[in-house]
Amino acid sequence: MKLTIPQIRDLITELTDESKTLARRQIYIATKIHKLSEETRRRSYTRAPTSSRRITAAVRASVRQMAADFPDLAYQEIATAHGINLGRVSEILHGKR
Repeated sequence: MKLTIPQIRDLITELTDESKTLARRQIYIATKIHKLSEETRRRSYTRAPTSSRRITAAVRASVRQMAADFPDLAYQEIATAHGINLGRVSEILHGKR
């Protein structure tokens, strides 16, 4: 069955309208995706002030000496005595600093 020109025109109009609807939907989806991707970006922040003192050669030597002199002393006690954090004591005693 052959279509008449008015039928073809109606189908073209219908397809055009559907295409516009799809285009609007694609724009909506693209906008949502963009907003979601922006949510994954790092937000600006300010660093907390440093609470531990700098690790100098003297501090490293003192930590190692204290650990050698008092082998049963907890890392936290060594850290408190030197004004540094527990992780730094561990790094110093395991040769990472």
